Parts: sequence; C-alpha cells; structure tokens
Amino acid sequence: MLRTAHPRQGHPGEKTMTPVAVPIVLRATSWDHALAETLSGAAERAFGDAAVGTVHSVHRRVVNVLFGNTLVAIADDGIDDAPATIRVPLSEWDSRGIRQGSTVVARLDRIEFAGAHSAPVVSLSGATGWEAPRADLSALTADDLTAALAVLDVLPSPAPATPFGRAADGMLRTRIGMLRTALLESDDSAVRTGASALIGLGEGLTPSGDDVLTGLALLAAQDGMLLTRSLPALSDAIHAGATRTGLLSATTMAQAADGRGRRRLHDLISAVCDRDAAALRRTADRILRIGHTSGADILTGIRLALDVERETRSAGSTFPQDDEKKEQS
Repeated sequence: MLRTAHPRQGHPGEKTMTPVAVPIVLRATSWDHALAETLSGAAERAFGDAAVGTVHSVHRRVVNVLFGNTLVAIADDGIDDAPATIRVPLSEWDSRGIRQGSTVVARLDRIEFAGAHSAPVVSLSGATGWEAPRADLSALTADDLTAALAVLDVLPSPAPATPFGRAADGMLRTRIGMLRTALLESDDSAVRTGASALIGLGEGLTPSGDDVLTGLALLAAQDGMLLTRSLPALSDAIHAGATRTGLLSATTMAQAADGRGRRRLHDLISAVCDRDAAALRRTADRILRIGHTSGADILTGIRLALDVERETRSAGSTFPQDDEKKEQS
C-alpha cells in the first residue's frame, strides 16, 4: 500500500509534519524482453544508465510511456503479454495522479514516475522475460485452412457503437474486398493502395481498419506463409500511414508486421497449426474480448489472411524455396 508519514499530534501552535507520500514498489510480473535493448539504447542517448520518457496516455488498466520513438505499455497483469509491454499487479492507473506529459525515468531494473502523489516504482528485477513466438504454417493444407475458417466464420461480430462507426462499416467491407483481390493477384502496388485505404478507417482507439491490418500482417509475417510475399507491401503502407492514425495503433500494426502481437493472438496461430478446433474457438473467444470491436476486427484480418492463403495454395502456388529447388534440379 501507499505509505504516508502522518502528522504528529502536538501542542497548539506547534508545527506539524506535512504528509509525505512514499511510493509503492511493484514487482513486474513479466515484460517483453526486447525492451531491455530499447531502454539501454535510450539510456545511452540520455544520461548515465537512465532513459527519460514522457507519459503518452493514461487509462484504467494501462499507462503508455514514450521513450524516444518507442511506446511502452505498463499494464495490469490481467492483460496478456504483448510487444513493448510490462505487466504489473496493479490497475486503476487513472487514479494514481499520473498525468499526460509527465516525466518517467527508466533504468534496466526499474521505472520511476515523477511528480505523481501515489505512483508506483515498477521493479523489473526477477520479472519473467517474454518473447513473441514464431509459428511455421507451411505444413497446413488448403483443407486445414478451410477447417480453421469454418470455426472463425461463425463467431459473432459486434455492431459499431457510434454513428461514425456505422457510416464507416460499409466502406470498410468494400476496402477489405479490394485488398483481398490485390493479395490474391500478388499486385504489390494494389496491396499498398488497399492497405493504405484501411488505415485510420473506423471507430475506436485503434480504428477498425487498423485492427484488420494488424491481424492480416501478423499472419503474413509468420513462417511458411505464401502471403509473406505481400508483407513488404503491407509494411510499406503501414509505415507510410503511421501519421494518419494514433501512435498506439501505428505501433501495434508495425509490431504485427514484424511478427509480434498479443499473446492470445499467437495462441490462436498455434491452435491453427495444431489443427485444434476446440483451442481455436476458446482463443478466438478471448480475442473477441479485446475492446468493443477491436478483437472482432483483428479476427477479420486473420480470417482474410487464412482465406487468401487457402485460395493461393489451392491454385497451386508454391513457396519460393521450392521454386529454387526445382531450378537447381
């Protein structure tokens, strides 16, 4: 708990001690191990062994901190592991006196919030390092992909919550269809155009179009996907469109294009690889609980990836390494 020094009861006229807040020290449960390099590099650019950042945004379960160009989430450990995320046993961040723009100092063993009356010091000592797993989907057949899609296609999709979201819904569907055509034709220029048209489209902290691209790019970045051929074009569009959406959303899409997403997304990919329909359904249900529509929109992107992959494999396309082997034989 937060500890304060209580005023001593004295005689009338005697000065009393002003209450002083003693920050609580929290031990992180786990953290993205890639942050060690990020924070050490930021420290080299700042001073000594410390990196100085600023609070980007404060929410009930997450506070986002910007170190240089890297957005780091310090999150309630009820949320799963994710890229650039440190998990701690604490929520209600918006009641901790942390303000947007305030200073944060990070060292390799702790993160300190400055100027907040009840903000914790987050200790990284002993925290479990998390790394986003990579999957190899090359062994899956078109029938396997059809079976996975059959599980995902029956999942409920929440309706947009705002007039803006409802107005964008039809446009979203049309643009997803255009991107699907471009991906099937392996037309890089059209893929860039189609992906760019989705960025910033829709409601939410992470707009629906961005969430679709997150699911699509994450699958495209896994090993053994023919869709990987279109990943450079998808990445180009994501990086070029970063200024047309929020920083959190741009960061999430870029991480997905590097093959890194929230743990439950990787769990779903593992279920697809294992051909485990029950695990696939359970994990998909967990993904649906992300935000109001974000989980459903991410699943739309994953379904798009699986659909394009199935159609491409059914058409007899092969992996580049297989083509090289044929040429050498």
